[in-house]
Amino acid sequence: MSNHANRQLLNSLILLPGFLLLTACTGPDTPFAILEEPVSASEVQTLEANIPEQEPAETITYEPEYPETYIVQKGDTLWDISSVFLRDPWHWPEIWFKNPQVENPHLIYPGDVLAIIYIGGAKRVQIVRRGEDGQVLSSGGSSGMQVVKLSPRVRTQSIDASIPSIPIDSIRHLLSRPLVIDKDVLDGSAYIISSVDSHLINSINDHLYVRKLDTSSGNGRYQIFRPNKPIHDPITEELLGYEAIYVGETKLLAGGDPATVQVTDSVREILRNDRVLPIDNTNFERDFFPKPPVTQVRGEVLSLLDAISMLGRYQTIALNLGSRDGIETGNLLVIKRVGDVIPDAEEEDPTFTVKLPDERIGMAMIVRSFEKMSYALVMEATRPVIVTDYVESPQ
Repeated sequence: MSNHANRQLLNSLILLPGFLLLTACTGPDTPFAILEEPVSASEVQTLEANIPEQEPAETITYEPEYPETYIVQKGDTLWDISSVFLRDPWHWPEIWFKNPQVENPHLIYPGDVLAIIYIGGAKRVQIVRRGEDGQVLSSGGSSGMQVVKLSPRVRTQSIDASIPSIPIDSIRHLLSRPLVIDKDVLDGSAYIISSVDSHLINSINDHLYVRKLDTSSGNGRYQIFRPNKPIHDPITEELLGYEAIYVGETKLLAGGDPATVQVTDSVREILRNDRVLPIDNTNFERDFFPKPPVTQVRGEVLSLLDAISMLGRYQTIALNLGSRDGIETGNLLVIKRVGDVIPDAEEEDPTFTVKLPDERIGMAMIVRSFEKMSYALVMEATRPVIVTDYVESPQ
């Protein structure tokens, strides 16, 4: 098909009353001709499609046997779905076809049907049918155009019902609770001095007395945490902060010094000298879009959250890289293992050794960053991740 014919085809999108409302509520737009039943083809007007050029930043490799279509399932993530089509699923923001009229082009829902189509001669992943109210009537061939009959209506699903980019439940506790406490914050934080009836161990519904609690602002709700071990950089020995163990939550009953609070939730026993901080009600982001760090970085795995010696996919690692190193949410890092040093029996010198190459064993995405360190979710792992592994910028 000639370029002129392609332009004519792209310019054939139909403008309907309420079209902008429909697309804004349904997520990623598609280069469909959308028809409302009472309107005949001879009565419709046309507008010129405004499809921006989207040049991938890197070479993108598609899976050799990707499916013709994929139906989005409850529990899917954008990372999982992209791995169906792509060898490297972190490229999904570059191959997902976007329309500037849609505020969030990554908003898709269970039941939506995805497929690879061609836009300007390049492959793109796109919704070809809405699971709730779309029906594919015909295909425009290699142009990627589809004709879809829709009944214009507002999509009733909330944004929280949409498919997240990564498994939010795996990191919810990382986003809503303090994990690393600066020394200054630790030294100045409120603390439990005692409880009603002077219990040594407390739990839900118990009343506690808290010293130095700032009750002048906030919503009267506080979280309890326990300072654990100090975290040092394994290379420089710099103190990066103190690991904080989440203990529970409280609500304010009476101000003063000491103030009185009631325990509303606890995940472990509450002890004297446990620290108390206001609950941060800032809504955390559901969407983490992958991108490499702005500069080349290398960092060490400091610890494994909720694991003793090793962990795998969708578990969390702590790194000695933070915002001062240019690290931010969504940054992708390759996980590598240092190659062993082994003797070579073929050499005359019995002490001669050979260092084996460092091996890539996975990929991690930064989900929370502090000044001196950060936490990353392991997105892929071919071998269990251990503390002696390291991370670096993707090449």
